[in-house]
Amino acid sequence: MAKKINWNGLEVNELLVDGNSKIGKGVYHFSTLPGTAYYMHSKYNFQVKGTCPCDCKGCYGMTGNYRFSNVKDSLAIRTLVARTDLAFFVDQINREIKKHNIKYIRIHATGDFFSNDYVLAWVEIAKANPGVIFWTYTKATFPAVAILDSLENVNIVSSIIPGKGFNFGNCAYILAAYEYLKGIGENPYICRCGIDNNQHCTTCKGCSKHKYVLFLEHSTGYKAENDKLFPIVKELIENQSFLEF
Repeated sequence: MAKKINWNGLEVNELLVDGNSKIGKGVYHFSTLPGTAYYMHSKYNFQVKGTCPCDCKGCYGMTGNYRFSNVKDSLAIRTLVARTDLAFFVDQINREIKKHNIKYIRIHATGDFFSNDYVLAWVEIAKANPGVIFWTYTKATFPAVAILDSLENVNIVSSIIPGKGFNFGNCAYILAAYEYLKGIGENPYICRCGIDNNQHCTTCKGCSKHKYVLFLEHSTGYKAENDKLFPIVKELIENQSFLEF
């Protein structure tokens, strides 16, 4: 059961969440509303805007459990805290890290960086917790993103492949992106969730080291395992060593 905290007279859940069906237990995440639209909280009747710079086709933050109002309400509260009270946000995240002895944090299972000050808040948190590994994926270009990425305990995975597009797609796209990145001297990693639905971040920390991580398309109706190129992608994934990162 989620622990409750008090913020501005509201009883809300703790800001960090211990895993989910994809991430797995032991890897905590802080998430915000995805997309660009405004969402009205069903109980407290406030509106808050999504935190992404665009609305991506197949965004998993719009599918599955994220469709339910209680989940959206929880994301809305976290988004409102991050948008309006960064002092509380930093203090509370630091408290929860110490309270639960957290070692791994994925910044944004859904959502993205929405302001330079918000990125700087994460810089402050990461510096205060050098023993915690942080990673995230972003399309944001705020100056502070480079500062955050420069910290030894933080890795930012670029959601954009220069000259190509986003870091997810069908088998043909993944193979082309992989070869392209290899060709320019990068060391891309293909998420193992693409071949094993039981694979979680708990046992694979590839995103904590690689600048480019590729994801097979999901939440769009596309079935990678039915693609004639899937065996080639599967072999690439299986030949990746966890020790690679």
